[in-house]
Amino acid sequence: MLRMPTQHVTETARRNLDRFRATSAASELEDDARTWTVVEWSWAEGPPLRVHLRSDDGGALEFVMDESGVWRINRAPIARTS
Repeated sequence: MLRMPTQHVTETARRNLDRFRATSAASELEDDARTWTVVEWSWAEGPPLRVHLRSDDGGALEFVMDESGVWRINRAPIARTS
């Protein structure tokens, strides 16, 4: 499941989020058994555009769209303190 932000965002930020949501990676996250929540995203026009997600099991993903329009993924675990 993919959870997108529900609060009010600027038109530019909404376009950036919509651009990410249109990717095949976002579709794959929609189909994932885990819940992925968008926690940070680009508010300014890009590229680059960045979208950071966290899963309900502690996973973290960063998607970055470069100047050529290609999205890249970085995976990083989130350290748990408890």
